[in-house]
Amino acid sequence: MKHDAEHPDLRSRQFPVQEDMAYQLKVWRFEHIGWYLLVLCMLLGLLGLFSRGVLSSQDARSADGKVQVEYEMFHRNGSTNPLKLSVHTAPEATVELDIGGEMLDGFSVETMQPAPVRMRSSKQGMRLWLQADAQGQATLYVTLRGDGLGLFRSQIRVPGSSEVKLTQFIYP
Repeated sequence: MKHDAEHPDLRSRQFPVQEDMAYQLKVWRFEHIGWYLLVLCMLLGLLGLFSRGVLSSQDARSADGKVQVEYEMFHRNGSTNPLKLSVHTAPEATVELDIGGEMLDGFSVETMQPAPVRMRSSKQGMRLWLQADAQGQATLYVTLRGDGLGLFRSQIRVPGSSEVKLTQFIYP
């Protein structure tokens, strides 16, 4: 059996059209690489590299376990994404929560459910007071709209507890 390079279809021809098969083989190789890259981008998109999905969903906790944050790491500019804050504290207590860093620079807060007992802006961001239930659980559901572009680092903490660091990226 002949080697592939010796196959008559892979030789350059002059008639009916002038061909450069060495160049054509390079073009075909480049097309194959392009197809593989396209499939890879589609798979990464389906997994959540560009928005919601397995690669984007994050669950961060403070070192002592009092504060838990479920959020999306990758956002699109103009899209909304959920953020769930959970704090473990004494039953029926009011707990203070600080949201700081670059979060409020890159995102606007669309909704907060349930509404905090009290809230105010602070030098570093926003301070909220949440009411815990009979089991000592205070949960806040926040909808964020990505307004900025690029990487944003934030932290969420409860006084007397270690902070939770968030890293989020907003695509154009």
